[in-house]
Amino acid sequence: MQIEAYAKINLTLDVTGRDARGYHLLSSVFAEISLSDTVSLTPGGKGITLSCSDPRIPTDGKNLCVKAAKRFLEELSLSGDFQIGLIKRIPSCAGLGGGSSDAAAVIKLLCRHFGISVEDPRVQAIALSVGADVPFFLKGGVCLAEGVGELLTPLSPMPEFVILLAKTDEGASTPEVYRLYDGLSASPPLMTPKFLSALQRGESVAPYISNHLTAATETVCPSVLRLKKQLTAAGAIASEMSGSGTAVYGLFPDEITAQNAMKKIDAEFCHICRFV
Repeated sequence: MQIEAYAKINLTLDVTGRDARGYHLLSSVFAEISLSDTVSLTPGGKGITLSCSDPRIPTDGKNLCVKAAKRFLEELSLSGDFQIGLIKRIPSCAGLGGGSSDAAAVIKLLCRHFGISVEDPRVQAIALSVGADVPFFLKGGVCLAEGVGELLTPLSPMPEFVILLAKTDEGASTPEVYRLYDGLSASPPLMTPKFLSALQRGESVAPYISNHLTAATETVCPSVLRLKKQLTAAGAIASEMSGSGTAVYGLFPDEITAQNAMKKIDAEFCHICRFV
């Protein structure tokens, strides 16, 4: 069995406060995009094993795929030996949710193997225990994500845009980005409500695409600002960083414009895709 594990971009990301545990609360529009990893699940072997096409990715219990499989079996009192295969295309440390999407794919495949619905509340709880973004990847599409990212409201599909992703080798850890965000002198305005209102009315959402974490990430990864400027100069209707970075996306009106823009972008990773 195998399945595609799609990446996501954050079309908005508002930090709205903190919960009792100190975790940052969000109001963010998540959208699945066609860039994907391929995840396979084969019964057999000994325990839960993982092989990956990218030698830089850990294949032990630190990997969310392995964590998701073990948690699934433990929480549902199931047993079995499984070999997980992972073909990586989504860059790591990019804010594109690759690890969470891979974990969700493993959960989907285990649900298929054992005949369990992914809508089962126990499965949803397992997904959240693996990572805050994992429940979104069980659902997919376009969603308003609130709380720490686990409270999901499906939204209308996005208008037809061509997406150009760009990323350099610069990286920043999510905890570091939030620490830097907390040190900012003022909180940016909330843009998610305006985005949702425009989407509902069928108006352009481009003016409201935003990310509260961008300014913080730019202090340690200057390439984020540079890529945003390059994408805008190359004709992007809107350009923003995804998640806590460091991938940047531009929304283009058509494939030709996006292809021409890709020739002008100074980045190690460039990829053209669309909304799923």
